[in-house]
Amino acid sequence: MLLAKAYPASGFTGIDYHDKSIDTARERAAAAGVKNARFETADATRYKEKDLDRIAFFGCLHDMGDPAGAARHARQALKSDGHCMIVEPFAGEKAEDNLNPVGRVYYGASSMICVPVSLARHGNAFST
Repeated sequence: MLLAKAYPASGFTGIDYHDKSIDTARERAAAAGVKNARFETADATRYKEKDLDRIAFFGCLHDMGDPAGAARHARQALKSDGHCMIVEPFAGEKAEDNLNPVGRVYYGASSMICVPVSLARHGNAFST
């Protein structure tokens, strides 16, 4: 909604598989008077939009059931000159690279949130 407010001549679509999150997003957009954003329930590998200018994944690709499939689907949904932006937490390749306060938070969040979400979506929890 921040982008929709900042760029009123553009259109924005938010997609999530969780119905209640989409309901909340719609309610908040209506309350804020945002008219150029819409929200739909869909899996990241099955939404129907095509010929998009931009697709953004904000801290979510890593815990999807099929992150590679989501990336492939995004590529197919983009215009030929479209762009995909992926923002993910930074983590080192070796465990010892992450033994710092932020790394500890990431490991805890990963164990409690990311892995269960991936598994609940029939994913393989990071091994793609």
